Amino acid sequence: MQQERKYYLVIRVGKNSFLPIDWSQTKYYEGENLYSLSGIDHFTSKVLSLDLLKECLRIGLLKEDDLFSSMEILYIENDKNHTIKEGPIFLEDSYIMGEDSLIDYVIANKNNKEEINNIIMQCSIKESNQKLEEFKLILRGIGKIPEEDEILREYINVFKELSYEQKRCICKRLSESIYKSNNRKQSKEKVLHDNRKVA
Repeated sequence: MQQERKYYLVIRVGKNSFLPIDWSQTKYYEGENLYSLSGIDHFTSKVLSLDLLKECLRIGLLKEDDLFSSMEILYIENDKNHTIKEGPIFLEDSYIMGEDSLIDYVIANKNNKEEINNIIMQCSIKESNQKLEEFKLILRGIGKIPEEDEILREYINVFKELSYEQKRCICKRLSESIYKSNNRKQSKEKVLHDNRKVA
């Protein structure tokens, strides 16, 4: 049986150099398992990243020079450090969807081929398995599934059977893609609006 992977919330201090922190000393710690990805997410998602760093500075876990350092999630495999590409989720990242929101989003966009293709693209992750491939197959054939949303939901619920790591990665990637796209649209609309005012 494969040993469960241990994760660490750390502060990057160099290219491949990380500072471990005893987060349990901070006022934000509520008994979470800080060696699991879900525990780290629960811990970080209730606080702004800068507030967490300021708290570490206040209690002497950090030096002032490290106040604007980035925080990363690290795991060790084959004696090498690996970081989670999607990084920690803080309070400022409240736009990131959970699994139910992602399923609702798929259903709301079932007839939007461009958006369904974007969702499939965000599912192209390193750690794939049969359930993830099944989910992608459902997305590719979504136009052939009966129109009733509840029937569609039963199919798409296979997403809930993915590992926490897979769901987190896809939810974060998709949310960031939507967030960036919305910001680009708003910027474009603002430019058009400002140009109209000039005209």
